[in-house]
This record gives sequence, structure tokens and C-alpha cells, in this order.
Amino acid sequence: MKLTRLALSLALVLLMAGSALAAKATVHFVVVPAALPSEQLHDFNAFLVKNAGGYTVSRSTGGDSASFGAGYAPENLSYTVSAPKNLSREIGGYLKKELGLKKIFLLTWPAERLEE
Repeated sequence: MKLTRLALSLALVLLMAGSALAAKATVHFVVVPAALPSEQLHDFNAFLVKNAGGYTVSRSTGGDSASFGAGYAPENLSYTVSAPKNLSREIGGYLKKELGLKKIFLLTWPAERLEE
């Protein structure tokens, strides 16, 4: 019986230690046209650094969406942004107001960031 309690206590400590190393985060994935003026992209990048602490961007191979109705877009930039909280309203608002995008492709999901 004591061995079982010891094993359960040890398992609980290990679970808590793992949680202590991981911080809650929200991952944002957003796609913008690569044809935007470089100044607008630079300003968007600065916005992401200021509000989320950073970003990763890569060129997309293109895509299409029935809900957007715009047809195939061959050149896009895909941003992956991790932040301590959900910034989808802030990012979406920036894209509409500052970049003039009428429709936005933005996904979010909860994540854990390793804190060492």
C-alpha cells in the first residue's frame, strides 16, 4: 500500500514538473498576399514583434478557398505566431484596417511553449 502511494506521489510530482516547464500559448496561423507592398509587410512584421514578441514567415505555394471566392492565389506569405494569449482579434483588425484586406484566413489553436 505504501509503495502504491509512493508511486502515485512520484507520478504526480513528475506531471507537475512537466507542467511547470510548459507555458500556455496560442498559436496563430495567418496567410497574407505576397504582393502587398514591402512597407506594409515591414509594418505588419513590426506589429507582430510588438504584440506577440515575434513571428515565423514562409512563402506559401498558393491556394484557393471556396468561401473567399477570389480564385487561386499563387503567391502568399504564411505567418506562424505564438503568443501568451489569443491575438486573433488584434491581428485580424490590423489586416483589415492597415493592409486593407477584406477577407482574412486566420487559424488559432492552444499550445504549450517549453520554458527552460
